[in-house]
Amino acid sequence: MSDLISTISGWFDLTFMGHGHCYLWRSDLVLLHSVSDSLIAGSYFTIPLALYVLMQKRKDLEYEWMFVLFALFIFSCGLTHLMAVYNIWNGAYYVSGILKALTAIVSVLTAALIWPLIPKALALPRPIELQAANEKLQGEIERRSLSEQSLEAARQELEHRVEELTRTKHRLEKEIERRRKLELRQRAQTEALRRSNEDLEQFAFIASHDLREPLRKLLAFTQMLMTGNYGQFNEKGDQFVRYIREAAERMDALLNSLLSYSRISSRRDEEEDVCLTDVIDDACRDLQMRVDETGASIRMSGPLCRVHGDRAQIRQLIQNLLSNSLKYRSPDTAPQIEIRAEAKPDTGRCQVTVTDNGIGFDMAYRDQIFEVFKRLHGRAEYEGTGMGLAICRKIVERHGGTLSAEGEEGRGASFFFDLPLAREQQEES
Repeated sequence: MSDLISTISGWFDLTFMGHGHCYLWRSDLVLLHSVSDSLIAGSYFTIPLALYVLMQKRKDLEYEWMFVLFALFIFSCGLTHLMAVYNIWNGAYYVSGILKALTAIVSVLTAALIWPLIPKALALPRPIELQAANEKLQGEIERRSLSEQSLEAARQELEHRVEELTRTKHRLEKEIERRRKLELRQRAQTEALRRSNEDLEQFAFIASHDLREPLRKLLAFTQMLMTGNYGQFNEKGDQFVRYIREAAERMDALLNSLLSYSRISSRRDEEEDVCLTDVIDDACRDLQMRVDETGASIRMSGPLCRVHGDRAQIRQLIQNLLSNSLKYRSPDTAPQIEIRAEAKPDTGRCQVTVTDNGIGFDMAYRDQIFEVFKRLHGRAEYEGTGMGLAICRKIVERHGGTLSAEGEEGRGASFFFDLPLAREQQEES
């Protein structure tokens, strides 16, 4: 700290002679330079103030940053002239040099930026051009007024012909509505594809490198067990081996589907009309052991929709949501899971709700739970990779829908998502 103070004090070292010695202390020469530099400095200090007032009164001015540079440049010049007055009697040439260096930086920056600005400034419309544009706009307004009068006359004429055109009108309305739905569906699919492509490439890399090897071993070992060369199982054991084999094959098919989709995201060959009841039954069978362990009850409320999409991914979606409810169950209460589905013919979608009585969550984290590898609990409390709900969200978005959640700590959670209705139901609607 003392070194810094010493350095700064050195800047004002009075051992240097002031410029007055160069003027031989001639009073007329000293007066000429001191008054001139003082007036220049005073003028330079007032110009930035004037620019500030201008910018405050005309906030619509283009290129405000250039006005700021001008103000800094002019203010810096004023400081150098003010320092010149000081140095007539004192020799603070270090301070004078620093001020000149700062002025040089601002000057060079201003000079470098003003040249590219000239074409832009010249491109700004002149008052005569604005006046011409205004006159053209007035003419357009008058023409539109005449057009509106003509349209009003045509409307009055059409009112007399409404009765004979009613049938055509209804047919056109249906066609417009059909095209509107198609446009909305295409727009949603395009957005879903765009968002899917961002993260799916990374997921595909993880799946192809980290999951392939253990999956191949699982398939190989279950195949070896099913040959009977390594001991015989009872009927239940054979059934469990088959379940493992089927689950591994489904996982392999799902990985193939996701990898293929990440490479050719527009491919839809694997989509079909799917019965939600069948998919839920399959998912429950996959989770049967976990259901038995927890004493859970999974209930489908009312008839469920038939939807259109990738069967494997829809199954994975349902299974992940059910597994999530089983995992985050209340420690003192058996899980109660309810699945509801409602067809929305006007939108061509099926709204599905999965509700449980588990531990719930704080609504402040309603978006975070769908992020990749995001967890609200430590691994010691609940197992998992943090990918389940993120995969669910991507599956729903790929099918043109949205996935959201509501919950309360200690009072369970509800997950809402929508899928396209089956083709025959859309055609009926």
